[in-house]
Amino acid sequence: MRIQKLVLTDFRNYRRLSWAPEHNVTVLSGENGSGKTNLLEAVSLLSPGRGLRGAAMNQLARFDCAHWGVAAHIETRTGYHEVGTGNDPAGSTKRVFRLDGEPVRAHSDIASLLACVWLTPQMDRLFSEAASGRRRFLDRLVVALDPNHARETAAHDRSVAQRNRLLTERPSETAWLNAVEDSIARHAVAVTASRITLIEAMNLHVDTQSDFPESTLALECAIGDALRDHSALAVEDLIRHELAAQRKDDIARGSTGWGAHRADLKISDRASGRDVTHSSSGQQKAMLIGIVLAHAAIIAAQRGEAPIMLLDEPLVHLDEKRRGSLLEALTHIEAPIFLTGTDRAAFAGLSQRAGFLHVEEGKIHPEYF
Repeated sequence: MRIQKLVLTDFRNYRRLSWAPEHNVTVLSGENGSGKTNLLEAVSLLSPGRGLRGAAMNQLARFDCAHWGVAAHIETRTGYHEVGTGNDPAGSTKRVFRLDGEPVRAHSDIASLLACVWLTPQMDRLFSEAASGRRRFLDRLVVALDPNHARETAAHDRSVAQRNRLLTERPSETAWLNAVEDSIARHAVAVTASRITLIEAMNLHVDTQSDFPESTLALECAIGDALRDHSALAVEDLIRHELAAQRKDDIARGSTGWGAHRADLKISDRASGRDVTHSSSGQQKAMLIGIVLAHAAIIAAQRGEAPIMLLDEPLVHLDEKRRGSLLEALTHIEAPIFLTGTDRAAFAGLSQRAGFLHVEEGKIHPEYF
């Protein structure tokens, strides 16, 4: 994959940017607040989802603008394409896509064309925050390989929200609740099966050349446990039975307390078996990078080309040896890679193999070592 041209219009602090990358690897340096992460976020929005920040639509336009847009000319295994996204000019709160000049109805059309993976400083908190953060992280990994997963997850979450409203407002509507719980069961099995498939692929992946620790992933989820021993139809019956049995408790707590939306991702060092929560900040960062690199390798193997990689401040918490190992590993990936940092000298190992840009107040300028 190659990005031939990237265009930003009224996005964050960029009034207008038209840029043709000249290298696979691009290093963006500059002061905090200059727009480095904004540029990575713009690229992340070329794929479906809420981007690397998970920002709401009304946060993406420049402070004095109502509309924003991001577009790219890309070259992929299927040929040359033009991809664009932005808020709906008709006034809808939804984000819209265009592919080769035509509106896109199914986001899976975009997801099957290109994939993005990213690493951000906020992900350093992944191992200490609530299960919801790790679950979202896992689902992003799944979507890059299974574009339909996003639709299944959204449908499942809508059904759970509908059940919560019914339990609050119309708890006696048994037939309606049965129908909603049937929907939850079907989508929960599909969502969980996709999560398990991704985890199994990650656990089978071995990279003898990497200096980053390999991790063992595990899904902590009753539905996942059941799917390992029973058919999908049998597990759907189990979910429907469990949800019906817990209605009274869920009315008291005001939410659905059991299901795929309560799953957690557990991570441990493959060599030692040490849980990631017992590791230092540097070890956790190395494990996280190892997961991202392994995920990118699996995408490349299954899709035929590596994903776009967006690494925001990737060198923080890494020792000198692992900094060098990461920079060296990235030069062997045939895909657009964007890295950010306040100190470009930290990326000196890429001086002859990457493009360097200085970012300042929403503008970019070439730099040279």
